[in-house]
Formats: sequence, structure tokens, C-alpha cells
Amino acid sequence: MLKKWWRSTLLALVLIPTLVNLSIGRTYADASLSEDDLNSMSWGAPKLPYNQAANIKDSLVDAPVGKVVVDRHGIGPTVLFQGPFSQPYPGRAVFVSLWGSKIEGCFLETIVQLAPPNGEANLEALVPTLLELGVGGQIVQLSPQPSAKPKGGTQNYTYTVTDNNGKESTVSSTWYMTRTIFGIDSKVANILRDAPAKEVRARITFGNNQSTIIPIGVGTVSNWKEAYSFNPKCVNMNEVQTPSKK
Repeated sequence: MLKKWWRSTLLALVLIPTLVNLSIGRTYADASLSEDDLNSMSWGAPKLPYNQAANIKDSLVDAPVGKVVVDRHGIGPTVLFQGPFSQPYPGRAVFVSLWGSKIEGCFLETIVQLAPPNGEANLEALVPTLLELGVGGQIVQLSPQPSAKPKGGTQNYTYTVTDNNGKESTVSSTWYMTRTIFGIDSKVANILRDAPAKEVRARITFGNNQSTIIPIGVGTVSNWKEAYSFNPKCVNMNEVQTPSKK
């Protein structure tokens, strides 16, 4: 059953002729965000600064507690010239990745958002179990933090469809999201810091053994050095539940 819905989703994405495949986002001259900004993720995470290093600040005292660079990749049909980041729509998927270091240690968090064609999915199948990066001619394998349980949830949404007679109607559906934290130790952090400034490919394997490859933008890769500079020791965050405090 898990393989069936995942394959049907990927098949739908492949067959739609108006697919877009984007990893762009907004940039800011003085990028900074609070820990609460990292905890709140609407569809497409539109409020985050992308492809540049940003300071993470304590939500209460505005003090710096880390650095992060955020990347995102979207795929799905363009509707009325609006791409996959604009709003959920059947067949769309968004992958957001947060790479950074804090006082507690270093981390990578992946956010997977999916609007299935039929509105039905299984959250467990959307949880990544392995992430592989092709960096500098070698494959870096990352596993989820054992102490950080993946999070997931669903949200209802509506979209508009037009029939053959030009009549519009509103349809309700559901989109799904999972959040998973991967451990980054000093060895991996050093590899990322020294990565050549070019696009990197990442393979994500999910709980149903299906996998997909997404690009990590050159802007993100070139800022790994700064993102992991806040905590240069990059102790693996074994005891940290999330990269952002509640």
C-alpha cells in the first residue's frame, strides 16, 4: 500500500507536461531568523531566507545562538503560472533542508511536504531513513538522529478546478509534512565546509524504501562553511530533540 501511493505520486509528477523543478527562494541583505521561525513551517516555507547563511537568534532575548543556511526544492504542476511553492495542489511536493550549527552542536533538518494527487498518504512512508550526498567525488551518508523522533502532521486545503465548460469549482484535499533531524559530526561538517561551490545532488530514501534525488543549490553549498562555523567542533547532537528550542 505504501509503495502504491508513493509510486502513483511520482508517476503523476512525471506525466504532467507542465512540471517545474525549482530550488530558488528569497534572499535578504541581513539574514536572521528566530528559533520560532524554524519551528513554524507553512506550505513552501515562504518566510525563510534561502541560499545564504542566516543568524539564528533566541526568541526571547534576541541573542545569537547559531547559524543556518536553508535550501528548498519544489516539483509539481504549474497552475495559472504559479509554481509548487505558492500553495499546495495535487501532485506538488516541496523539500526544505536546514543546514547549520548551534551551541548544542551541528544539524541537518529535512522538511518534506507532499500534496498527493488523491489527497491520501501515509506519514510513516514520508519519513526519510537515509540521506546521501555526492560531495567532492565521494558519497556522504547521513542517518536520522536516534534521539530526535521525526515529527509529522497534515493540513486541509482547497484548490480550484475548471471543467471543460469553463465552470470553476472548489475542491478540498489534504497535504502532509514530516520533519526529520540528521546528525552532523565534525567529520561530516569538515566535508561540507570544504565542498566545491557547485550544486550537489542528494538522494533521500523514505520509510517505504522509495527514494528520490533532489538538488542542493550552489548558494547553499557555498554557505555550508559559514553555517557550520558557529560551532566549529560540531559535536553530534545526540541529546538534542530539535535544532530549535520550544
